[in-house]
Amino acid sequence: MSAFVDRGLATLAVALAVAANAQAQSDATTIDAQRIEGVSDLEMSARGSAEIHQGENTIFGDYLRYNREFGELEGRGGVRLQSGPDRFFGPSVIYNTLDDTGTFEKPGFQLQRERPARGTADRIDFLGRNRFRLFNARFTTCQPGQDDWFLEAQELTLDYDNDEGKAKQPRLRFFDQTMFAFPYATFPLESRRRSGVLAPYYSQTNTRGLEIGVPYYWNIAPEQDLTVTPVYMARRGFQLKNHYRYLGAPYAGELRYETLPNDPVFGATRTGTSWIHTQSLGRGTVAQVDYARVSDDQYFVDLASQVKQVSQRILPADVYVSNGTPLPRGGTFSGTARVQKFQTLQDPLAPIIPPYARLPQLNGALTYNDVGGHADTSLPAEYVKFSHPTLLEGGRATLAPTFAIPKLSPGYYITPKGGFRYVNYQLENPTLGEPPNPSVMVPWLSLDSGLVFERNTGWFGRTVAQTLEPRLFYVFVPYRNQDHIPVFDTGLADFNYAQLFTENRFVGGDRFGDANQLTAALTTRILQDDGQERLRATLGQRFYFRDERVALSPGGPLRTSSESDVLASVGTRTRTTVFDFTTQYNPYRSTTEKYGVSFRYTPEVAKVLNASYRFQTATLRQVDISGQWPIHGGWYGVGRYNYSLLDDRLVEGLAGAEYNAGCWVFRFVMQKLQASAQVTSTALVFQIEFTGVGQVGTAEAVQLLRRDVPGYSVLNRTDPALAPPTSRSRLPFEQVF
Repeated sequence: MSAFVDRGLATLAVALAVAANAQAQSDATTIDAQRIEGVSDLEMSARGSAEIHQGENTIFGDYLRYNREFGELEGRGGVRLQSGPDRFFGPSVIYNTLDDTGTFEKPGFQLQRERPARGTADRIDFLGRNRFRLFNARFTTCQPGQDDWFLEAQELTLDYDNDEGKAKQPRLRFFDQTMFAFPYATFPLESRRRSGVLAPYYSQTNTRGLEIGVPYYWNIAPEQDLTVTPVYMARRGFQLKNHYRYLGAPYAGELRYETLPNDPVFGATRTGTSWIHTQSLGRGTVAQVDYARVSDDQYFVDLASQVKQVSQRILPADVYVSNGTPLPRGGTFSGTARVQKFQTLQDPLAPIIPPYARLPQLNGALTYNDVGGHADTSLPAEYVKFSHPTLLEGGRATLAPTFAIPKLSPGYYITPKGGFRYVNYQLENPTLGEPPNPSVMVPWLSLDSGLVFERNTGWFGRTVAQTLEPRLFYVFVPYRNQDHIPVFDTGLADFNYAQLFTENRFVGGDRFGDANQLTAALTTRILQDDGQERLRATLGQRFYFRDERVALSPGGPLRTSSESDVLASVGTRTRTTVFDFTTQYNPYRSTTEKYGVSFRYTPEVAKVLNASYRFQTATLRQVDISGQWPIHGGWYGVGRYNYSLLDDRLVEGLAGAEYNAGCWVFRFVMQKLQASAQVTSTALVFQIEFTGVGQVGTAEAVQLLRRDVPGYSVLNRTDPALAPPTSRSRLPFEQVF
């Protein structure tokens, strides 16, 4: 049927014509124009403000031709093509609706994906759904009207199914200045991993000088990848860093290896290795490896820039296998076999004693709860062989059964508990006059009890629940002489609130302190209707009914007072603020032995202020302030000031700024930290991140800020709920052409 109709009947005429063929074509086609002519079930031409719509494809233009048999669309004159979420506009297009192929001449485009992108090209070839090839293209993720950066390429292939972009003769232009030019490049389009050379990174420190690294990322398989980074350091020479990650159903792990041949400053080759591996062996059995080694004591001081590495002085070599097995009648067996050694990195001005190696350590525990509906029992046992190059060596076997009868209710609880610890040693080459196989058995009893009162009260105009929770904890441990027992892994526990409610004042397996003492504590809390805790205040003190007799070592200091220091803490939580204050007060000296106060204010994303002060008599007076805060427009300030008043020196300082332009982010940070007693490290860190393409500058800038500024937020997050207000668009790219 031929047709020549005016605009008023065009849409209706075509809709009726194609209705008869609805079964032959899954997507109905509608045409709207000032003039439509042709055979409706074969080929139609539309002129004057023409529009053809079929499924996810809509095309506008001055002249449109549609061949229904071959699925071919042709448009000329102000053509606009909407294909799914993507939009293209230019002078002419040929597009096949059956296989989503075709050609668009001199188009502009907007790709509405996970990371929206736009640009221009001399020509776009449609290679199928979600695949495009652009010639003489300009590509950016900046909003329309913001031409801060463009990736220009002689040929640009975008494959959204495989999340890969490929560019021939690419140039990255930033404010019309070429930053990089390569013969060939690949880059991820959204969030999948792709093999290829990553953007080079730079940093500047006083220990390494100018540092330049060019990482190569190899996406070996979905469950394996490898990053190889050749690094040049002006003061140290060439270094090679390798980071391998792997993942499987029963295992996961990562391996790092670094080598610096012939460090000219140090005068030798330097290496660093770490390996973490976790393996499920089935039936509740898990194995893990945690191994780290470096070539010398100064490795982290010279070649690292983060305090968590610089201050790391004991590196583990730890392998263990653990198992948890349910037993009949509600019992559980758990066991661990471990081999553990350490590398100790010594600071000449602050030496430490290396810890003992455990070769091996065997643990097992048999537990039954609710025995007879009343009792909980546990039978833990341990054997450890302690090894040390300079100190006394030997084995230690321990048996420590416990028995408890807890009584719980909503308003009160009471738990009598008892047990003993038996320890036997097999010593190698003991001191003359000391027994080679000393042993000791220490029985103990404890009684933990508490009440919970609750009432409704007002809190800043709201009805809340307030609790009052008194608690008493009594411990009795008879004196047993332990001066003949060696000390392998034991120390005096730090005096804190949690330690008030333990039976043993020592940590480790070599000492069990004698005790006849009572802990009294009082806690009050403010709870909202949803159970959220808004305020918590606690006061606690321990009362002694006899003097101590068991010391960590013969002749060591012993307590003779009848009361402990008083511990108190207050904490509040709101939607935007967190406040905590703890203190330890000595009633005999009428002095505060130590206290700490901390405050955090986070009114919204990318707005955070942290402040804390810690004090301990004669050993610590330290202030720590950090934050991230908007300054003006897209500018944010970041910083940290961690200062020791007692030593009169800066422990760590950081100051910098970030600029969020939406499609790119700039970060600049200056850092200074005390790497060791005699070495201060300074670093200059900068980074420009182009959203959807990559980054230039220091690779670990974000990791550094996250560590140094608690609560730090990345400015260019794609999730609007997690992005700062300055980077949130009211709408995606404007839906106009």
